[in-house]
Amino acid sequence: MKAKILRTDAALFIIEQYLDELSEIADVVTTECYAEDDLAEAAKDADIILTCYTDITAKVINAAANLRGIVKYGVGTDAIDIEAATAKGVMVANCPDYGSDTVADHAFALMISLARKIPALDRVMRENAWAWPEPELMGVDLGGKTVGLIGFGRIGRAMSRRCEGFSMTRLVYDPYVEPATVSDYGVSFVGLDALLERSDFVSIHCVLTPETKGLIDAHALQTMKDTAYLIDVSRGAIIDEDALIRAIDENQIAGAGFDVFDHEPLTSDYPLLGRDNVILTPHLAWWTKEAFERVERDTFDGIRAILAGKTPKHLKNIDVLES
Repeated sequence: MKAKILRTDAALFIIEQYLDELSEIADVVTTECYAEDDLAEAAKDADIILTCYTDITAKVINAAANLRGIVKYGVGTDAIDIEAATAKGVMVANCPDYGSDTVADHAFALMISLARKIPALDRVMRENAWAWPEPELMGVDLGGKTVGLIGFGRIGRAMSRRCEGFSMTRLVYDPYVEPATVSDYGVSFVGLDALLERSDFVSIHCVLTPETKGLIDAHALQTMKDTAYLIDVSRGAIIDEDALIRAIDENQIAGAGFDVFDHEPLTSDYPLLGRDNVILTPHLAWWTKEAFERVERDTFDGIRAILAGKTPKHLKNIDVLES
């Protein structure tokens, strides 16, 4: 009997181009369910759970008697209960390599658009067909400015390289990276408060964990310069969204650019929509032709490895190998 792959996030058509190849080795079932109880029921006879944004909780994992692996379509695994998976002997794999440069490109695009007031210029041109050099449309150079990178993994380092090309001073806060191991990047490691105080742009590139949830809170926003911009292409919950809205309303910071939000998708009453000093994109920093092809292939390879009884290339819970 073929193995069963339960595919969540039906609207995304995950690895649609590989369904014929997958169907040769497994039955692929796509669920429309998101609620925990419904997912647990749907996962009962699954060998693999293929997921993107859906919460894969301990209840879902434990309901699947024959579960061998959970494969994340993308990088972040904060929606998967990895501890529960490890306890059950279930491998969790992700695809961390496909979009590092792609997402860094997007973060840099947000930064330069904020610096040069592109949203305001675009709006005025759409409304009036032309704009004169009014004070409110004056941008700032990136050269000579300081960017603070919170998190210095693959994407943070890719962002650093882009900023170096624009002659920016680069500060890093990442307590999990040993500075000596990245000395060739020419960055300075500092504490979080020092980074916030000194940076003209703060760009978030850390993963969401209990330690980073709400890391950028009211205090952090008050610590930033009132001329500074905040950029987030990582996870929305790293920022206290209510505090951010207050900070922008009260001009504590100059503006922000985000591709991720605490609650997705947004609704039409989201408070930061329609502001010239805020750029919002819909969690599509990774969405390029090349990155799409890479994540599809990496996801397929991870599934195939687990079904073949092998260790996937990007195993998140290495401890599971002991069991």
